[in-house]
Amino acid sequence: MRELKRLCRIKVVFVDWHKTLCSRVFFQFIKRRNKKLFDKLEHRLFEEMPLAKFIDWMKGKISKEDVLKEICRNDLNFQDISHLLYQSCEKMKFDRPDYQKWIKRIRQKGKKVVIATDNVDVFNEYTVPSLKLNKKFDDILNSCTLKYLKHDVSDNKLLFFDDYLKKNNIKYEEAILLDDDKDLIKLCHKFGMQGKVITSPENMLQNLMMIEACCDRNEF
Repeated sequence: MRELKRLCRIKVVFVDWHKTLCSRVFFQFIKRRNKKLFDKLEHRLFEEMPLAKFIDWMKGKISKEDVLKEICRNDLNFQDISHLLYQSCEKMKFDRPDYQKWIKRIRQKGKKVVIATDNVDVFNEYTVPSLKLNKKFDDILNSCTLKYLKHDVSDNKLLFFDDYLKKNNIKYEEAILLDDDKDLIKLCHKFGMQGKVITSPENMLQNLMMIEACCDRNEF
């Protein structure tokens, strides 16, 4: 009962991208036709490149050009890999096509649905326009634009979310985050924001349906 009351007060639904709405990875579309290249790119990007540099990319401190130079080195053609990155971002898609049905219904009932992602410049440059995400969501919050990750905290604020909430006159308790990161959801709870850990595409769909159903509950 208490959870239903809290859900009924929601004014904005923040939704993570990677492993929440979409589980595809960079260069995934070439995996079948050129697994050797796929493995090389994935290894250089996620194993060999220092985590600190990847975080810099997500915070907008470096660009895709900087990252491509690092993973191409002297044995891969920069323009070819740049084009593959562009194609892979364009080919991203929802884990389930029916997500959009429920997101649309939530928005039609007066609630905002906003992508909240720790992501990099190519998401805004390639994925957003390709999938027309700016029309399917009320807003898109990306760490590379905000310069903060979702875990960043200062002065008793969740820096990634705080400015958006203030600009839209929304309290922390009137927001919910759907995200696969358990620690992040715990952090949100500490600040009074609602949150649900997403464990699978089916679980994501269930949460969207539950939130949509709560939009009609006015008796509380």
